[in-house]
Amino acid sequence: MARPVHLVITDSGLGGLAICAGIEQAVRLAGSGGALRITYVNAWPDDHHGYNDLSGMPAQAAVFDRALAAIDAMRPDRILIACNTLSIVYAHTAHSRRATVPVEGIVSCGVELFEAALRERPSAGLVLIGTRTTVDSGVHLAALHRLGIADGRVAAASCHGLATAIEADIAGARTDALIATCAENVAAVATGRDTIYLGLGCTHYGLVAARLAAAVEARTGRGTVPLDPNRRLVEQFVAHWSAGGVETGDGSASVSVVSKVTLPAAKCANVARALAEVSPATAAALRAYAHDPALF
Repeated sequence: MARPVHLVITDSGLGGLAICAGIEQAVRLAGSGGALRITYVNAWPDDHHGYNDLSGMPAQAAVFDRALAAIDAMRPDRILIACNTLSIVYAHTAHSRRATVPVEGIVSCGVELFEAALRERPSAGLVLIGTRTTVDSGVHLAALHRLGIADGRVAAASCHGLATAIEADIAGARTDALIATCAENVAAVATGRDTIYLGLGCTHYGLVAARLAAAVEARTGRGTVPLDPNRRLVEQFVAHWSAGGVETGDGSASVSVVSKVTLPAAKCANVARALAEVSPATAAALRAYAHDPALF
């Protein structure tokens, strides 16, 4: 019997587990297609610093290259970079020039989603929200400009610290406070008077999308629609799966999670609760994650 197709999903934290959960659920509910093995790699570099704390793009790329070397050793058939920051960093890695398996990042999914929404409603504007690295890179806005979207219809606002707060306590006071700050930042840069599309430029933000939209609406008085690239990345992978891009099998999917850094039990429980309704297997894998300090 052929071995399961091995999909590695990686993020600089736990937000990408929402994509992992979505894929596991879709494969499980389809009940057909290949047997799929999903390994989720938390590529957070160390216990005290994230990628946004590193000194610049060369340093970020060097660290991510080490994580990608560890991923290559797992013999994946496909790699999904379920992280806007790391999708941007990936273009600067050595791995991007020598990859031997398909590597897909979430940024292109976001750009496609945002462009489609803006074309469907020409009077609407979009505000991208994300980490400092994502927002400062300007990658999404530059891509939309190249596709013919007028600069005056798009803007960006950093929501620094929100992803970390979501992981620690989705319903907590710190998360509420940072959502409020993020909404203020969005209100300060939003253009036009019609609908605001809120481009979620961080995989964590989908977990609080409705709260973000409500906070922006309260500050602007304008209808606000969150656009979540997580869903589009899941849909693209599932379409590939359904189209026969994998070997036939029983349609089962297993999930494992590995992290270089220690994940506090409270953080695992917090995120697992948010994922359990979609994918019990993903929630269970997070609770039983493998801690490997020598991962990269």
